[in-house]
Amino acid sequence: MKIPVEDISPDGLEIQFDESKNILGEALSGLRLPTDVVIDPKIRGHVTIMKDIDEILISGAVEVNITMNCSRCLCQFESSIPINLDLAARREIRQDDEHEMNFELDFNEVIIHNEEIDLGELIVQEISLDIPMKPLCKDDCLGLCPQCGGAIEHDGCSCSAGESVDPRWKKLAILKSRLNN
Repeated sequence: MKIPVEDISPDGLEIQFDESKNILGEALSGLRLPTDVVIDPKIRGHVTIMKDIDEILISGAVEVNITMNCSRCLCQFESSIPINLDLAARREIRQDDEHEMNFELDFNEVIIHNEEIDLGELIVQEISLDIPMKPLCKDDCLGLCPQCGGAIEHDGCSCSAGESVDPRWKKLAILKSRLNN
């Protein structure tokens, strides 16, 4: 979703998203994601764009649905990730080849190319930073059974892993049972 800078009025521009349009489709096509991560291109939320003298302020909150695999039980799950935008965009300053431009951007600054803001690209960049490295279907996911390999939480373990005792601990298990009696 590209917005020309000239379309931003002095009062600003307010954009609402309601999951009815494919907002992120074009920006997602250039993003390299793990094969088990799928981002829904339809988002919900709002973005406000205000024009200042030197920069353009972009703020808002959007929510994105993502399908991932749990890193413990390997089951696929959907999650909704909130993205807060608080960015300052500066226009690209072109200089001749003799004078190379040296400046650093803050973590919340972006450069605008071609006098337009690619809002989809900015949102996708924020999403890529918020995708968890080790996604969990829930915080207390029990993972996979070490004996049968089944997902403990979802399928239920079909083996008797809880009943068997590691032979190295068998003598302590006998001692524990004597103490309990």
